[in-house]
Amino acid sequence: MENDVQLIRRILSGDDEAFSTLVEKHQKGVHALAWRKVKDFHYAEEITQDTFLKAYKKLSTLKNPNQFAGWLYVIANRLCINWLQRHKPAMQSLEDTPMEEIEESSYAHYTSEQRETEGTEHRHEIAEKLLSKLPESERTVMTLHYLGEMTAKEISKFLGVSVNTITNRLWRARKRLREDQELLVQEVLGGVQFPANLTENIMRQVADLKPIPPPVAKPLLPWGAFGIATFLVVFLLGATHQHLVRFQKPYSFEAASEPTVEIVDTFIVLDIDSKPDLRNQVGRATSANKNIGTRLQTPDTPLVSETRGNSLRFPTAQWTRKEDMPTARSDFSTSVVDGKIFAIGGQVRLELDEFGDLTLSKVEMYDPETDTWERRTDMPTPRSAVSTSVVDGKIFAIGGDQAEKIKVPRGYSWKTKKLTTVEMYDPATDTWTQKADMPTPRSFLSTSVMDGKIYAIGGMSNSNEQWRLETVEVYDPATDTWAKARDITHARSCTAISVVNGEIYAIGGRGWSGVQNEPDPYLSSVEVFNLKTNQWQEITEMPTPRTSHTASIVDGKVYVIGGYIQEDKKYKNLGTIEIYDPATDCWTQAPDMLIGRSGHMTEVVDGQIYIFGGDSDGAEGPLTSVEVYDPRAVP
Repeated sequence: MENDVQLIRRILSGDDEAFSTLVEKHQKGVHALAWRKVKDFHYAEEITQDTFLKAYKKLSTLKNPNQFAGWLYVIANRLCINWLQRHKPAMQSLEDTPMEEIEESSYAHYTSEQRETEGTEHRHEIAEKLLSKLPESERTVMTLHYLGEMTAKEISKFLGVSVNTITNRLWRARKRLREDQELLVQEVLGGVQFPANLTENIMRQVADLKPIPPPVAKPLLPWGAFGIATFLVVFLLGATHQHLVRFQKPYSFEAASEPTVEIVDTFIVLDIDSKPDLRNQVGRATSANKNIGTRLQTPDTPLVSETRGNSLRFPTAQWTRKEDMPTARSDFSTSVVDGKIFAIGGQVRLELDEFGDLTLSKVEMYDPETDTWERRTDMPTPRSAVSTSVVDGKIFAIGGDQAEKIKVPRGYSWKTKKLTTVEMYDPATDTWTQKADMPTPRSFLSTSVMDGKIYAIGGMSNSNEQWRLETVEVYDPATDTWAKARDITHARSCTAISVVNGEIYAIGGRGWSGVQNEPDPYLSSVEVFNLKTNQWQEITEMPTPRTSHTASIVDGKVYVIGGYIQEDKKYKNLGTIEIYDPATDCWTQAPDMLIGRSGHMTEVVDGQIYIFGGDSDGAEGPLTSVEVYDPRAVP
């Protein structure tokens, strides 16, 4: 059987019969995806036809035929989104159906011989409800597997993720469902009759279409490019020995269009005398008057990325060192009021033989204009893992932990208490005021402000049943009251939250597996909350799963910075910066940070991102370093 590349070559040579083979090869997967999105087999058939017709017309614009399956997914998904936007009032949500109601209906009841037709319709309804209770990623994989009759390898190519990821998603989805429930879903989806005349209908319309011809380059362009390239090679080899390296390709399987883009990062390589195994030790002070902090270079000098062998690599992004934080702390929070950045609460590090309270109430204010820190009035309740948000120039500190290091017979342990405490800080008067408690005690939650109200999202609880929460509660500062809101789809803590164009974006974090003896996942999923529809919707996943990271908004784009993940049973702090553009639903990557870090905080002032503290591999305690990053300086 011919592969996609061979078939595409035949199609571009004018062989429409090859396109018929291509349709038959991929139509079940596209149809399954369309049904998964719109939940209507008739409309799914129409979207499937439109997907292949659009693909036929634009086939000559596909630069890499090996990526045909992923490209087809982009087209189908975009058509589904357009359909949902046109038919939104007619849609009915299954999210409000209690799981108990589904579980009351046994599999045997719907396989009874009586009222067979009605039973079949009801089986379809129950299967849809069962699928709706799964996370979006698992729901899609289950549908493609059973309805689209696709293998894990085929789904991998279609969705653009690894085979192992697909296998894990299938396994988790099956674990979440009881055996009879999974069997019901499998039989319902596997029993759907695929439209017999779909390929015939598509090919009938293909006969009347003319594919878009491939773009023809201007004759002078190659010669001009050759001349410029020759000049650059001579200049680079003769003057500075610079090397141009490919940095990364953009990540998006749901982009509105299908351009090919490459972001190039340039490094200057200098030959120096240094030992290959020697590197700067993060966390060690190098000046006599500094007991805490990291001094890699002088404050006003752009910093070096890293030392590898005999080369120093200078990234194109400008990182400028600023005055260190006065207090070394982790799990703290920051907020911006009138261009000033406030560091609030957090946790200190004690030596092995030290015991006692770990939490801080300390508040320190940083002024970017003067590059100075100032001590402010302490928060009344010491706490770490607190979340802060600003409404009308007031900072609201919500939830968090009170942690204590205690001595036990064989060493030491930690004693923690989750808080519901809410306290308001007024920078103008430098005073704190107690406010109404949050209904659910939790720490490592995330908060954001929309329409003057604070949304408290996810976090960690003390419950033995579920450590990580999908709970969302809304605080109204005007009335000092709390209300329940629509839960987020994935339970998560340490997630990064941003508000763009009146919508809340919840990005990554640590999830909750819900399966005994299975580690909680590091999430790459991204969910968007729309206040008008009161719904959370999953969008294109972040390329790198991570937790304890941050998200900052510059020019309408979301900069996701740092975080950590576990690899080979070891924790790894990340230096990656990934950028999400809500306008195109597309991810790209910027040059890495100077050092990988997690548990840090970032704030934006005048279009520049300030990064504070955090933890880093090899550091002796929390970092105190402060650096500023200018996204607009990156090519």
